[in-house]
Amino acid sequence: MGISATYGVALSLLFAWGLWFQDMPALEKAVKSNAHHEEMRHRINVFADGVWFLLANIIVLNSIAAMNQTGKKNE
Repeated sequence: MGISATYGVALSLLFAWGLWFQDMPALEKAVKSNAHHEEMRHRINVFADGVWFLLANIIVLNSIAAMNQTGKKNE
């Protein structure tokens, strides 16, 4: 696997960890406690983590596609 694919996987794991183990439980806690300002803050954090997770996966897909194109040119 190329260095950029490894970088993308590492970023994807980092943002997935932040999303599922930090921000999502904090959002659920804020919703249950009916704290509107905290809820909005955590909703923004969950949204941002999700966007960065998807962008990291795009890096992985792009690097895999580039490796496949390079392999076809060498044949």
